[in-house]
Amino acid sequence: MATIESKLVTPPQEAIPIPESSAPLRLTGWDHIAISVPDMVEAEKWYVDILGAEVVSRYNWGGDTEHAGPHEDIRIGQHIISIFLGEPLDASPSPRLFHYAFNCRSVEESDTWRAHLESKGVTCRGPVAHRGFGAVSLYFSDPWGTRLEICTWLSDYTAALKAVEERGGQTVG
Repeated sequence: MATIESKLVTPPQEAIPIPESSAPLRLTGWDHIAISVPDMVEAEKWYVDILGAEVVSRYNWGGDTEHAGPHEDIRIGQHIISIFLGEPLDASPSPRLFHYAFNCRSVEESDTWRAHLESKGVTCRGPVAHRGFGAVSLYFSDPWGTRLEICTWLSDYTAALKAVEERGGQTVG
């Protein structure tokens, strides 16, 4: 496998124009994301039990041999996660580089999610307020190291900071 070498380039401190797109159309959003796990049965159980996922379809298991490689689709909210059999990706450094973020409707729902995750033995980081905008986040990982987040959007940073302080959380950014 070829390794691409890259150099980190610090963003400029002066104002620069926002680029203009030459794309012929606008995409409507994500269709799905894909992750890999070493045990699909355990992954399916974890995502259904812990995050309330719905199993949409299974491919190349349970007798099906028409598809390329074992995988399945699960739905969380309106979005699909495709789970493939394979070695999991190494998790990125904390707190937020490479991850997948779900959304919930309120800080109270976020509290319920945090209590649920912790009752299932899932270690959470948060709630976390992000300087400069109204997001409140819970960070956690699945058993295979995929970094996940549950994010709640409030009106502004002041509201997010207040909600996090009331819950003994922290601020980043």
